[in-house]
Amino acid sequence: MKKQRFQYAISGYRWAPESFQASKGLVGQPKKVIPMSHEERHEVGMLFLSKGYGAAVGYVKHIERMRERQCKTMITYGFRLKEMSTQFAYCPQLYCRADAPISERLWLFKKIRSVLMETEGRVVTSTECDLDGEFNPVNVREHTATADFGRPLRIYMGKQIVRGAPEPEYRPWTEAPEKARTANARTRPKRRR
Repeated sequence: MKKQRFQYAISGYRWAPESFQASKGLVGQPKKVIPMSHEERHEVGMLFLSKGYGAAVGYVKHIERMRERQCKTMITYGFRLKEMSTQFAYCPQLYCRADAPISERLWLFKKIRSVLMETEGRVVTSTECDLDGEFNPVNVREHTATADFGRPLRIYMGKQIVRGAPEPEYRPWTEAPEKARTANARTRPKRRR
């Protein structure tokens, strides 16, 4: 189990804290550089120089946890097409988080359905035209497909960073914490021999 732990490496130039970078990887594998902003690299460098390796690695782990919590899966809804059952129509501008409340997701579904119902479910798939001698379009033809409202779909739009509340500031320990003692050890008088 110990072999599966990540190993962190921090490197940079002592007189330029903004040049510091951090990387991590498993034992025996090449380490990958962790992407950080200019301010984050500067903070890693300052912590490494002033408080040591442990505080700098703690800050890097804090950055990774913060990014992981803020990255959410986004979804939208759509409908399969009647003419081509393998294709679907949807509104990519309307989306919400996958873990959003059911009321928000239901509102999104109804909104997309109402947008598509405005055109009786017809969606323009392509447009073609002919050009006259002056390169002006003539004989414009639109090809449409019809959405089947009886076959709805949930469509995953990928991950996006969502900022809910501000993250707490990282504060490394100034000193090592005291070793915890049991209640009996604190109240029991020392025995004499």
